[in-house]
Amino acid sequence: MAAKKTLPHPPDDGAEHPAHKSAEHHAHRRQRPDHTRRMVLGSVAAAAVATAFKANIAADYGLTESTQFRVTTPVNEGNTTAANRFPGKTWYLLGGFGVSYRDAGRKLEALQPAMNQRAPASYIGYSNNGIDIAQLFIAIQRDTYARKIDTVYFYGDSFGGMAAVVLASLLEQNGIHVKVIVMGSSPSSVRDVLDPGKEYISLASRVVPYLGLVGRLAAGVWSGLANPNGQGMYAAARSGINSSLDPANNSLILDTTQAAFLQAFPAQYDGGIPASTGIGLMYDPNDFIVNARQAILGWKALLPKNRFYEYDIPDTGHASPEIHPDIYRLGLGVVLDQLDPPPLTARPVQPIF
Repeated sequence: MAAKKTLPHPPDDGAEHPAHKSAEHHAHRRQRPDHTRRMVLGSVAAAAVATAFKANIAADYGLTESTQFRVTTPVNEGNTTAANRFPGKTWYLLGGFGVSYRDAGRKLEALQPAMNQRAPASYIGYSNNGIDIAQLFIAIQRDTYARKIDTVYFYGDSFGGMAAVVLASLLEQNGIHVKVIVMGSSPSSVRDVLDPGKEYISLASRVVPYLGLVGRLAAGVWSGLANPNGQGMYAAARSGINSSLDPANNSLILDTTQAAFLQAFPAQYDGGIPASTGIGLMYDPNDFIVNARQAILGWKALLPKNRFYEYDIPDTGHASPEIHPDIYRLGLGVVLDQLDPPPLTARPVQPIF
């Protein structure tokens, strides 16, 4: 009987049975980590993130008008005549929260006829780098020096009223008298703001400036969906994005630093406004953004020695002289007549008896 042939088995090196590999084989196959390579890759990734971050912020800044703090005095007949009639005097209009440089100009255009009854009128453009009271003061101080101004009138459009109070104190300390400050729907503190989103102002002021273009687009979508105006969801979101990309709008950094300023006010005011400065208060009693009555009481508490005059502008909404110019001009004229009566242009007629 023939013996059975046995096929030779290949040597088992453990390749087909990884679980049976020897410890020596594991030690032979293990590679040492390449720390240098990891550090290089990490540095490249960090640089890419930093570049993307800077590009995101730059893209948002590039979408907006790159205005620095500057004073603009429109060249027109009204201002020329007022400059001749009232040498050494001027108006400064300070725009409200989210009001662009061009929109501030439109507000001044609406109010200028009434302003020119006391002085030529100018408006101030904020910097898209954010609110900086020191730089804003320097811009005003340079203008007053160039035009030999010694008396200033402020018109504060909403948020602008808060900035006007801080700037007025600085100007008084530097020898320039602030004759009148008119509050156009200005809150006296964040407590006066009726916007339900005000609780997030503090958080937004720390976070949103670093969101750049991405934050601008997200804010646009949110704004469109929150105010659809009868549009469908897609159309409302697209409308919000289009609005957010409008070059006339302020940068998110400017908006959020304004929000931070609002959150902190009146801590920035050092009490330097003299009692001789008149305070005009122009509000719609049913203002849907600012609690008018509470704001008026707040200003009177902050400036208890000053003379006030209130003028209601009903059914005008919030800080809207460019929409209701006639109403605002009339109101501003009445306020000025009470706080800064016009100079007599002729001798009064004496009674004969």
